Amino acid sequence: MQVQVNVKRIGKRRNAIETKPYEIDGVHDIGTLIAAFVTVEVTRFNERATAGETVLRYLTNEEVADAATVGKIGFGTDYSGKMQDTAAAIANAHQSFEDGIYRIFINGAEVEGALDTPVTLHENDEITFVRLTMLAGRMW
Repeated sequence: MQVQVNVKRIGKRRNAIETKPYEIDGVHDIGTLIAAFVTVEVTRFNERATAGETVLRYLTNEEVADAATVGKIGFGTDYSGKMQDTAAAIANAHQSFEDGIYRIFINGAEVEGALDTPVTLHENDEITFVRLTMLAGRMW
């Protein structure tokens, strides 16, 4: 099933959110929804690592200016070359969801509950993952 995921482009001043299509299957609860997306992203990451993307690409002046607004200009290259473990990444994503590090929205409605809470997805549903930022400071 194809769904649309809202992705924030870091450093972009205009059109900061873009929609990307993802192909996922077998989603019946929050835990499997998270696992499906983590599996896709870990697979993409590991494919880039095994393909040996060691050649640095050129950055345009616009990309440099956008990255400068964020405070870090880089090529997006992983220099360690380590493969990521899908099971460990899924466990980390599940724990992060349970700890409230990020929230999930499907068609604008927040998905709440435990990992075994049922979720119904339809073709071309819009999914948004929002990572929450912890504020520094004292609690007292």
